[in-house]
Amino acid sequence: VLATCHSLVQLEDGLVGDPLEKATLQAVDWNLTKGEAVIPKKGKYYGLKIFQRFHFSSALKRMSVVSGYTVPGTSDTRYIVTVKGAPETLKSMFVTVPPHYDSTYLALSRRGARVLALGWRDMGAIPPSSIKELKREAVEAELQFAGFVIISCPLKPDSKAVIRELVGASHQVTMITGDNPLTACHVAKQLRFSRNPTTLILSSCEDGNFEWRSVDEEVVLPLESLAIMGKLRWREFINTFDLCITGEGLNYLLNERMNIAHSVLPHVRVFARVNPKQKEAVITTLKHLGYHTLMCGDGTNDVGALKHSHVGVAILSSNPPRKKKEKGDTEKQESNEGDKFDKLRREGKGKRGAENKRAVVDPRVERMNARQQQIQKMMKELQEAEEMQVVKLGDASIAAPFTSKHSSIVSINHVIKQGRCTLVTTLQMFKILALNALILAYSQSVLYLEGVKFSDGQATFQGILLALCFLFISRSKPLTSLSKQRPLPNIFNVYTILTVVAQFAVHLGSMIFLVQQAYEREPREEFPDLEKEFEPNLLNSTVYIISMFLQVLTFAINYRGHPFMESLTENRSLLYSLAGAGGLVVMLALGWLPEFAEQFSIIDFSDHFRSILVKVLAIDAAAVYLLDRTLLYIFGEGKLNIRV
Repeated sequence: VLATCHSLVQLEDGLVGDPLEKATLQAVDWNLTKGEAVIPKKGKYYGLKIFQRFHFSSALKRMSVVSGYTVPGTSDTRYIVTVKGAPETLKSMFVTVPPHYDSTYLALSRRGARVLALGWRDMGAIPPSSIKELKREAVEAELQFAGFVIISCPLKPDSKAVIRELVGASHQVTMITGDNPLTACHVAKQLRFSRNPTTLILSSCEDGNFEWRSVDEEVVLPLESLAIMGKLRWREFINTFDLCITGEGLNYLLNERMNIAHSVLPHVRVFARVNPKQKEAVITTLKHLGYHTLMCGDGTNDVGALKHSHVGVAILSSNPPRKKKEKGDTEKQESNEGDKFDKLRREGKGKRGAENKRAVVDPRVERMNARQQQIQKMMKELQEAEEMQVVKLGDASIAAPFTSKHSSIVSINHVIKQGRCTLVTTLQMFKILALNALILAYSQSVLYLEGVKFSDGQATFQGILLALCFLFISRSKPLTSLSKQRPLPNIFNVYTILTVVAQFAVHLGSMIFLVQQAYEREPREEFPDLEKEFEPNLLNSTVYIISMFLQVLTFAINYRGHPFMESLTENRSLLYSLAGAGGLVVMLALGWLPEFAEQFSIIDFSDHFRSILVKVLAIDAAAVYLLDRTLLYIFGEGKLNIRV
């Protein structure tokens, strides 16, 4: 049965198909030829030829093959049917069922094994022309039970660590699979995202209704809605048990008990024995309920779910190793080429030695030979590139916006890390833009009516500083591990609005106070000339220093860093630019750089006014820092909200 019932194909590159079917064919020690014939490597079994395949269907949960062999001593072909599929599906197709059929496959499934039932039927000698006309229903009937095949699928080495990091990062992890629910629940326990001691499976009763039944069938609970149970009992129910829903139960909930489906689906840990349409239905229902979904899949069955999820990640089943030339082969090739060259040189010493000598000396021939060698080298590289095994993208990669070249699911964590870093960067850039716009609006628009202007050098330095800081913020890298804390999901949230308003209120108060202090020391013009050329004075110098300091402070205070991306001390480019600009502004305020002050058109302040200016800058920085961190502690943390 295992030698014939598969979808493998033998091509020039080797055996192509499902890795599990490759493993089973190799385990039974049979070979598949290009002519769709299977031949045993050892033993006295007859070779078989595959004539008709009814491929595996997720809805039917089985596949069947019609094959035949030639009876020894005759030219007649005898045909047999081989079938494999889910044990509960094939049970009704067997003529006789062993007494311990159910208990055997259920016990194996509870231990995490993937169990398939095998069956066969002797069709005898039938006309070859009628093979293609056979119907699937006629072929998959009156089967003889051949046994179970137990396929052990060990977890990938990094799967536990990846799932642990996802669960620790405040994400809800759910498995959607076509495997047996008992096997799926066992894998969920191994991966530790199903942590409650008891897992309940939504199972059908004899009367057509459904009930919650534990894996060991010791706990049985009725299927009740949230309205009947009440919030207290419902919260206790979902916190005490892990839930698993089969494809049959999912159809029942979505078609007849939609209110229960909306309440229970966000809390389900495992969806088992589901077909592609049901996978898609799970994703679309969760999206309808307002949840954001990331789907990871590797096959055609996952295309619909990958396409409808917010983020789809397709993983390839295998990553072929890149062919590399060994050092010994390269040295051997170079040695052979050197031997050939020496041989030709020795042969050239005979009759045509003078002609060869002239040919070698001729520079045109040398250039031509060099060009030919270069062309041959390029052709060789192109040929090696064509022969190199490349990653062949499947249907899943077509539907998903992200494709991982490796079979590991660690790519999910990479996507989330990059997404969180991008989201936090966007939020802080909007905060910084809003604050800088408000500061510039007051310093260059409102105070413009009072005659405040910036010189060309001042405006140039200000523009370069802003451009560099935004560039260095955008180049921040995410951290290597996911944090438990989640970023805020959008721009319009309580924290962002309150911190922008509070920070600008402090900045505005500082600017107004310093402008008033400047007016007390330098009388203002009643009707300032807005068109006159720039002239440095106390008001201009004060406004420029305070506005530059506030812009540098805005970057330093609102840069988020940990726990999502590099901190300010790790982002050295941004740190050095802010430290340099901030230090320059403070030294200009303290009067330590008179030459630079003259270059930037800043006048020399009196000692009393300089003292007031520095104190205001220090108080402003401390007040803004305390306000922002207080609001961040109260409102700045995103939370996983699974509604009860």
